[in-house]
Amino acid sequence: MGKAISPTHFPFLSRLSPLGQDEARALRLSRARAGQQLLQRGDLAGGAYLIVGGSLRAYYLTEGGREATLYRVETGGTCILALSAAVNDEPYPAWVDAGPEGGQFVQVPQALLRRWLEREPAFRDYVFGVLSGRVFELMQVLEESGSMLMEQRVARFILRRADPTGLLKITQAVLAAELGTAREVVSRAVRALVARGLIRNGRGRLQILDRLRLSSH
Repeated sequence: MGKAISPTHFPFLSRLSPLGQDEARALRLSRARAGQQLLQRGDLAGGAYLIVGGSLRAYYLTEGGREATLYRVETGGTCILALSAAVNDEPYPAWVDAGPEGGQFVQVPQALLRRWLEREPAFRDYVFGVLSGRVFELMQVLEESGSMLMEQRVARFILRRADPTGLLKITQAVLAAELGTAREVVSRAVRALVARGLIRNGRGRLQILDRLRLSSH
């Protein structure tokens, strides 16, 4: 399938028509450095972004001017807002930057995106699957932001993002941006979780000490 994009990350590629596979092979890899802004609100998305390495972050700005993460797109995923904006020929409604390790992606141009949606069932299935998963994720974020205390939101975020050893490499400033609040608010929540013996706080990292109690917090 070529070096830019592979069925290893996007299984639907192997089920494209011969023409679709030729078109996929012609896509070129793009790279973004850590934190590089790729889209601003009002920009034209220009097509769909298929992530083949690193991550991208879609976020919005609160009334106070703070960043609040909508979702992250990891390897094998695509940004549903960019996809929707491109299909409907509408401006992008948020902001996008590359993750802490940068991002590698291929862009499916708007015209090709529409052709694939029309004639490639495997690609349509992939898009609907991504869309369904993202809708449920956004619903969970909205529920948490509207009904949970900050300690609970921080606990849920750590549980979702920590690696299998319970380690999450993140600064409190970044954590605050992820949750759309002030660093001081996050700092108080982290101190409370540390005081309960649920996590350990280090420089640029949080370590889960009691996963069971943290998940029931």
